[in-house]
Amino acid sequence: MHALEPDPHSRVGAEPEEPVRVWIENGDGSIARGLVEVLSESGALVRLVGVALVASGDEVAVRIAVSRTSPTLGGAARVRWVRPDGDTPECELEWTHSGPEREQLAYLVVSLG
Repeated sequence: MHALEPDPHSRVGAEPEEPVRVWIENGDGSIARGLVEVLSESGALVRLVGVALVASGDEVAVRIAVSRTSPTLGGAARVRWVRPDGDTPECELEWTHSGPEREQLAYLVVSLG
């Protein structure tokens, strides 16, 4: 995976030092990359980098990276919508996973908020 350039418009909570990156893997193995704009316990708003390789209704696997040095957080989600926005489309994800990963996500949301 290629590193994304920091985006001054990507913010979660209280301005982290690095943008929160996300990789969204579709059922066919294609991976969309993006930056998390809003993160909550119910979902995320993601500004995609490049072509939107996901569509509304897709069930996807998600990896969230808060920093380059910390482990990523995995989960599952449903794509609620995808909206083209010039060269950087946006999508909204709704979390569908449970268990320890969901608890880690809740902790991440609180720590970034």
